[in-house]
Amino acid sequence: MRFDITPLVDRLRSLSRQTDARAVREELDEVQEVDLAQAIARMPLEEGIEILLKLDAPSAAEVFIELPRETARQMAEELPEENLAQFLDLLPMDDALSLREIIEEERFDRLLNTIPKEDAQEIRRILAYPEDSVGRIMTERFFKVGPEQELSEILADIRRSSDEKYESIYDIYVLDEQERLMGVFSLRRAVRSRPDLTARDVMNDDYIACHAEDPAEQAARELARYGFRALPVADSRGRMVGVLTADDAQFIISQADSEDVLMLGAVSGDADSYLSLSPFQIYKRRIFWLIGLFFAETLTTAVMQYYGKGEDANLPAIMVYLPLIIGAGGNTGSQTTTTITRALALGEVHTSDVFHVMRHEFITALMIGATLGVAGFLRAHFFGVPGFAPVVAASLPLVTTWACLIGSMLPIAAKRINIDPAVMSAPFISTFVDATGIIIYFEVALHMVGKIG
Repeated sequence: MRFDITPLVDRLRSLSRQTDARAVREELDEVQEVDLAQAIARMPLEEGIEILLKLDAPSAAEVFIELPRETARQMAEELPEENLAQFLDLLPMDDALSLREIIEEERFDRLLNTIPKEDAQEIRRILAYPEDSVGRIMTERFFKVGPEQELSEILADIRRSSDEKYESIYDIYVLDEQERLMGVFSLRRAVRSRPDLTARDVMNDDYIACHAEDPAEQAARELARYGFRALPVADSRGRMVGVLTADDAQFIISQADSEDVLMLGAVSGDADSYLSLSPFQIYKRRIFWLIGLFFAETLTTAVMQYYGKGEDANLPAIMVYLPLIIGAGGNTGSQTTTTITRALALGEVHTSDVFHVMRHEFITALMIGATLGVAGFLRAHFFGVPGFAPVVAASLPLVTTWACLIGSMLPIAAKRINIDPAVMSAPFISTFVDATGIIIYFEVALHMVGKIG
């Protein structure tokens, strides 16, 4: 059953006005950090910051790192540096490094000077690895033992260790004196074996590892392929320096797959949460491809103009620009449908968010329509039929706005009646928008020039 975020949002908005921080923490004690982050992303920025500041430091750090990137970036600009430094110090290294993508590099360097020197050095060491490499996301808190250590000693170490010492203890790695990996065995095997056996006796020396410089997505898919809990990571000298955990691998694959889906719909940019993006940010992610596709459609217009100039040809101006108009509408609708279907699948958008989505898409569509309207006017005026340029300029904003609204509403409507939103795929939306876009275009022409032919 999917978690309903709307009641939590209302609850948090009320708690943001509560002056007793302890009461707020007690009220939210049973709520998962990921749910808090999703709810805060839907709140006004000031109220979200108020909730974050009322949480205890470890919980606030976990919530902050779970926020959509754009929301976290906006909050980071308003949060005091002492809070960000606290987050940096409390978070695991891989999560701490993600802060560097949220705040300015200069500010991040200042924060490093405020946390314990040992932690700062560790962060700088990891930053030396290439961007998007395994080294950037691995954790160095893995359970390593020597080959001659007895299982009784290893299990005693596990019992004595604090929760923060190891990120995972399910796999135990056997390293030699040069820190090179010799083998690995599971905690289950350690518990079920005789306590006087050594790590060498129970380890499996047939293992799969990756290098810190390897692409993170490649290593994540390798881990998923074999179903491991973690993948050991070695540096250029063969020393084991960390592990890539299954949860980090899952996140990497999810992000990569989401970006691929968006690219299929001609939407650029990172796979950030839909509702965390402003209409202008959505516009920037779509307009580049729309402009490219718009100019590609002008080739069709040019062909129709060429064959419509013959002595026996009598092609009306309205037909010359028909492919341009319906192409722009279809492409815009496909972009919107792809984006909303993905957001529904990931739980970033629910059927109750229909008005939020329509508002987002309406504002975005106005910006897209204005941009394409100007481009269409210039195209028709200088390289086509100048007298028909106002019709093209007026039709494009109307058709693209209609396409955005339909492209956002149909997947949500399908979800509400328990139909897979993927049914409302780009080809379906494109076909529907083409048909209705022709009606809009012809009506505009009738009102502006008084005739179709």
